[in-house]
Amino acid sequence: MELWVKIGRSRKKFQGSFRDVMETLLRESRGKKTVELLSFHAGQKERRRFKRELRSHNRDLVKTAASLVRWFYTRDARQLRRRIKELKRRARYLSKGEVFYCPETMERIRELEDRLREIEDRLEEIKTG
Repeated sequence: MELWVKIGRSRKKFQGSFRDVMETLLRESRGKKTVELLSFHAGQKERRRFKRELRSHNRDLVKTAASLVRWFYTRDARQLRRRIKELKRRARYLSKGEVFYCPETMERIRELEDRLREIEDRLEEIKTG
């Protein structure tokens, strides 16, 4: 995706994936009074989602970017929760009535839970900011 924006008096070009462009735009536009969309180029799905979100937020680019970034983080958090749940379910095995977890799987679960906490922190930062 390529996005040309006027922030204050300067014009900026954001280029990269849809998610990266929206995150960068959100970071750059914090505390600025005027943020104006000049043009954008993207694939069909990205273009449709962007236009739909822009219309639903009354052409406010900052609110649109925040909404899209929140959506991306929510999606990632759901995927991680499902993966953790699946690993916990698969890791169990019974031996003499006790529940054990494979140490490698438990390490992987801890890593995923750390990533999940990081994503939830970013999501909370976007909601409050």
